[in-house]
Amino acid sequence: MKGTLAVIALTLLLVQCSYSFMFEVIAAHEKCLTEEFRQDTLVNGKFEVSDRLSKNIAYPTDIVMNSMQMRFYVRDPNGDLPFDNHDARKGPFTFNAHVPGEYQFCFLDNYKPGALVMPLSRTVSLEYKTGVEANDFSDVVTKGQLKPSEAELRKIEDVVESIKEDIMYMKTREETMRNTNESTNSRVKWLSFFCFFLLIGSAFFQINYLKRYFKQRKLI
Repeated sequence: MKGTLAVIALTLLLVQCSYSFMFEVIAAHEKCLTEEFRQDTLVNGKFEVSDRLSKNIAYPTDIVMNSMQMRFYVRDPNGDLPFDNHDARKGPFTFNAHVPGEYQFCFLDNYKPGALVMPLSRTVSLEYKTGVEANDFSDVVTKGQLKPSEAELRKIEDVVESIKEDIMYMKTREETMRNTNESTNSRVKWLSFFCFFLLIGSAFFQINYLKRYFKQRKLI
């Protein structure tokens, strides 16, 4: 029993996908973090914009927050915005990656009209989870829809399903790479044949040309 629990705990640890960042956003400059997601990946997290200013003097919080307006948005590979907050301060966010590829988490801090101060930068903290970690069963447990043990079983079931999807995804990627390699090898082979016959044809052409040239000059 202990061995089974250890295996389950290790599996949960391996499939955990949680990321946390803290960085500075310079005023009027876009700051983006890029992450690649598979299709239909659930992503949720939270963000917080701080009034802490490491590159300038300490202004009162209310003046800073009233002088600046932070925009937080997520850009998918097609350029669409599955999440967009034009006055981001703090809070949760969630979206589903309907398109596979690279997603960008972007912050853009701008001065409001008539800003009282001109801070150079502000600190932003960003945390997000994907896959199984993004599924939150705490609400259904609190509402009594599931018992804690049932919620853990649901989570383990999601973990197993996630592992299965990862295996199938890696298998598909491996097949795609194998087909690409085979196609590339085939093209290289035919290109080699083409270059070989081209060189032979060029050699025969040069020989015949030189032969005719020397005959015309009566050198042979």
